[in-house]
Amino acid sequence: MVAEPVSRGSYRKRRAVFSLGSIREYTMNKYIQLILITVIAIGLNSVQSSADGSVIIDRVIAVVNNEIITMSDLERASAKLKEKTLDQRDVLEELINKKLQLAAAKQAGMDVTEKELDSSIADIMKNNAMDAAAFEVALAKEGLTTSQYKEELKEQLTLTRVFNKYVRSGLAVSDAELRAYYKRNIDTFSLPEEIQVRHIFIKVPSSAGRSRIRAAKQQARAAYRRAKKGENFIHLVREFSDEQTAASEGDLGFLRREDALPEIAKAAQSLKPGDIAGPIKTDAGYHIIRLEDVRTPIQPFERAKKEISQIILRQKMETTYREWLQALRNETHIEIKL
Repeated sequence: MVAEPVSRGSYRKRRAVFSLGSIREYTMNKYIQLILITVIAIGLNSVQSSADGSVIIDRVIAVVNNEIITMSDLERASAKLKEKTLDQRDVLEELINKKLQLAAAKQAGMDVTEKELDSSIADIMKNNAMDAAAFEVALAKEGLTTSQYKEELKEQLTLTRVFNKYVRSGLAVSDAELRAYYKRNIDTFSLPEEIQVRHIFIKVPSSAGRSRIRAAKQQARAAYRRAKKGENFIHLVREFSDEQTAASEGDLGFLRREDALPEIAKAAQSLKPGDIAGPIKTDAGYHIIRLEDVRTPIQPFERAKKEISQIILRQKMETTYREWLQALRNETHIEIKL
C-alpha cells in the first residue's frame, strides 16, 4: 500500500486570512475628529421665528470675544452628540473651544474654497457609491440640505487645517523615544503563548479497513507504553512513524495552541514540558505527543515600533492640543452665562 504524503504543515489548523486594513488602526483624520470633539451647531442667531411668524428671543449663554453662543446652539449640539454622558456645561465648553479654533483659523487666513468643498463632496459620493440624488436623500435622512451640509463640512475642514497647523505640524517621535517606550512597556507586546510538540505518528489512510485501523491503534498503544517507560522518544519516532515524520524527528515546531489540530491542542493543554500523552486519534491517524516547551514570545521592536509611534504621537498631540487651547483661552474674552 502506498503511503499518502503528509506535510508537517498539515498538523496545523488552516487559519483565516484577515485584512489588516480594517483592524485596530487609527488614521490621522479619525484621530483629529476624536481629539477636536467637533460639535456642529447650525446657525448662531439669537433671534428665531416661530411657526406663527412671531419672534422668539433666544437666550445667550456665552460670549467669546464678540461672538455669542445661544441656548438653541447648545441644544442642537447636545442632540447631535453620540456621547450622552456629557452634561450641558461640557458641551458648552466644546462649543467655546470650537469658536476659539475657528477664530484662530480666520486670523491665520485659512479658508476652504467652494472648489475644495465640491471636490470633498465628490470624493464622499464616490467612496459611498452615490450619485447626487442618492446623496441628497442620505442628507435628508439626517435632516440636512446640501447647503447646510456644505457649511458643516467647511467648518470641519477648517478645524482640521487649524489643528494640523498649530498642533500636528512639527511633532515627531525619535528612535530613542520609541525604544524607551518599548522597554518600559515590554509586557504589553507579548504575543499569544506557543507550544513546541514532538509526536510519534502512525498514519491511517482514509481508505484503511478495520484491520488496518486496529493494527495502527495497537502500534500506537505499544509506542505510548514504551515512551512512558522512558525510552528515547526520538528513537521511537523513527521506529513507529512514517518516513516524513521520522525525518523531522517528529518535531512540529512552535505553534500557537489555536493553530494546532484541536485533538493535539486539547491533549497538550494539561501537560508540562517533558510530559507524554496519547494515543490521540485524528483524521490522519494516531499520535503520541511529548510537550517539549512552552513560551510566550515578545513582538520584536521592529514590528512594534509603528504602533508605538502612533501611541506616542497621540499623547503628544493631546498635550499640545490642551496647551494650545489654554493659550487661546488666556488671550480671549470669554463670558459664560449658563
